Amino acid sequence: HLILTRKKEWIVLANNFLAPYNAQATVVSGAALWSLFLPMTVHSRVTDIWRSYYAQRLMKDIGVRVAFAPPHVRQDRNAHNLLGDLKAEDALYHQASSLCRFLSSWSGSTGSLPGRFEELIVNLYERGFLEIEDVYMVQKWIAALLRAGYEFPTLIDDGTHV
Repeated sequence: HLILTRKKEWIVLANNFLAPYNAQATVVSGAALWSLFLPMTVHSRVTDIWRSYYAQRLMKDIGVRVAFAPPHVRQDRNAHNLLGDLKAEDALYHQASSLCRFLSSWSGSTGSLPGRFEELIVNLYERGFLEIEDVYMVQKWIAALLRAGYEFPTLIDDGTHV
C-alpha cells in the first residue's frame, strides 16, 4: 500500500515503500550519511539503485524517509550505447523484484545501526546480490566513519525488530 505525502512540490514516501533513486543530484541528511556507501561489485549502472533500496530499508529503522523533489539541475547526456546500457542493467531487470521482496521482509537483529548495516550487507552477499568484497568494504566504511567522529543515528523501536 503506497501512501504519499505531498509537501509543496516534494513527494515523501511512506516508510514501508521502496523506490529507486540514483546517485545523480541526490542530497542526504547527516542522519543518512552512512548510506552513501556504493557497492563496488555490481555494475556502475546498478550500484546506486541497489544502494537506494538497502539504504531505505535501514532508514526505516532510524525513522528517516525518502523524499523526491523537482529537479534543481539539468543534465546534458553524453552519447550512450543503449544496448550496452541494457546489458549492464540486467540485474535491475532480473533481480530488483526479489531484492525488494527480501528487503521488505528483512528484520535485523543487531542493536545498532552500524551493526545492522553490516548484517544487512552480509545477508545481501549470502543471497547473491553482492560479493564478499562489498562486505569487507562496508566494514571499512563503517570504521572510517567512526574514526572521523560520525555519530550513527539510534535505532527506533517500532515493534518490528527482534
